[in-house]
Amino acid sequence: MKTSFFQWSLWNTAFRPFFWFGSVYGILVIGFWLLILSNAITNPIQINSIHWHSYEIVFGFSKAIVLGFLFTAVQNWTNSSILKGKNLFFLLLFWTLGRFSMYPLGIVSFLSFGLDISSDLMVILLLYPKLTVPTQKHNRPILYHYGLFSVFHLLAGIAARSVLNSEMTLLYIHLSIFVILFLILIIGGRVVPFFTGVVIQGYSFKRMPKLETVILYLPFVFYVSKLIQGNLVNSESIHLDIANLNLSSLILITTFLVSFTLFVTNLIRYVSWKPWRSYKKPILWILYTGYFWVCLGFLLYSLAYLGFFPVSSAIHSLTVGGIGVFIYGMITRVSLGHTGRSIVASPLTVGAYVILNFAVLVRVFFPLFGKYTWAYHLSGICWILAFSLFIFQYTKILFSPRPDGKPA
Repeated sequence: MKTSFFQWSLWNTAFRPFFWFGSVYGILVIGFWLLILSNAITNPIQINSIHWHSYEIVFGFSKAIVLGFLFTAVQNWTNSSILKGKNLFFLLLFWTLGRFSMYPLGIVSFLSFGLDISSDLMVILLLYPKLTVPTQKHNRPILYHYGLFSVFHLLAGIAARSVLNSEMTLLYIHLSIFVILFLILIIGGRVVPFFTGVVIQGYSFKRMPKLETVILYLPFVFYVSKLIQGNLVNSESIHLDIANLNLSSLILITTFLVSFTLFVTNLIRYVSWKPWRSYKKPILWILYTGYFWVCLGFLLYSLAYLGFFPVSSAIHSLTVGGIGVFIYGMITRVSLGHTGRSIVASPLTVGAYVILNFAVLVRVFFPLFGKYTWAYHLSGICWILAFSLFIFQYTKILFSPRPDGKPA
C-alpha cells in the first residue's frame, strides 16, 4: 500500500524537516556570503549585504532550528501532538518561501516577506493554547519571547526596505539574536542537566530557583534597555565615555549592567551543572561548550561597552559560538535520541564539533590581530564543513522511520 506524502516519517515531528532544511540553508547562506565577500559574485540582493547575511542567519537558519527545538520540547512538556503532517509541511513551506523576501523580485519579494511573517503567527497560534494552561506557567515566557521575536522580525524586514530608518535594521536583527539566545537559555536550562543525568550515573546538581527566576525574566529588561539605547542613542557604537556622563551614557550603563548580570547569572548556573563531568561524552560536552560560548559572549559584549572588546567579535561569540555550537549539539543529540537510536556521537560528528569550535575561535579572536580576511573566510569554511558533515550523516536518520517502529 502506497504511503501518502504527509505520512512520510519526515512529517512525524517538527525537528526532522526543520533540522535538515535549516542546516542546508545555513550552508547556503554562509557560502553565498563568502562569495560576496571575496567579490566572486556581485551582490544581487536589494539590501546591504551585511544586513542580508545577518537577517538570513537569524530568520532563516536559526529560526528553522529553533522551531525544531520548540515544537519538540513543548510536545514533550505537554505530552501532546502539536505539529505534524500537513500543518508541519505548510509551516516549513512558508518559512522556505520567506527566504526570497530580500531579493529584487518586485511583488514576489513582498509576498515572500508576508509568508515569512505569517509563519511566525502560525507558530504563536500553535503554541498559545499549549503554553497558557496553568500547568505550563513556568514555560510561558517562551511564548512571550517568540512574540517579541516576531515583532523584531517584522521591524527588521521593513527597516531593511527603508520603510523605517534603514540604520535601525541591525538593531532589530541583534535584538532577534538575543531572543534566540534567551530561548536557548530556557531550553538549555531544562534539557542540559536532564541529558547529563541520563548519561552520567550518580549525577546531581544544586537547584537555585531564585537564580532561575532571574535568568527567566532579566532578558525582558535587556530588550527594553536595548530598544531605548537604539532609539535614543541611535547607534550600534556602544563605547561608554565615563568622563562625560549624559542621558545616553546612563542608557548605555544600564545595558552594560544588564549584560554583565546575564554573564554572571549564567556562569553561576553553568558551573552548578558541573560541566567538567561531561568530558568523556562528546554528545554532552558539545552542549556545555555551546553554553560556555553564551556565557563568554555576554562577558565580551559587556566589555564592548567599556571599549575593551570589538562589538562584532562579541556578537559572533554569541552567534557562531552560543547559537551555532549549542544548536549543533542539540540537532545531533535530538536527531539520535528522538529517532530511537543510540545517543553516541560518531567520530565524524566529534570532528564536526571540533571544526565548529575552531570556527568560533577564528571568527572571534583573529580580528583582534587584524586578520579580518582570515577570520571571515576560514570560519565560514569551517561552518560549511561542519554542517555538511551533519547533512552527510543525518539525512538518512531524519528522513527514515524509527528502527523500533514507533511513530515519531
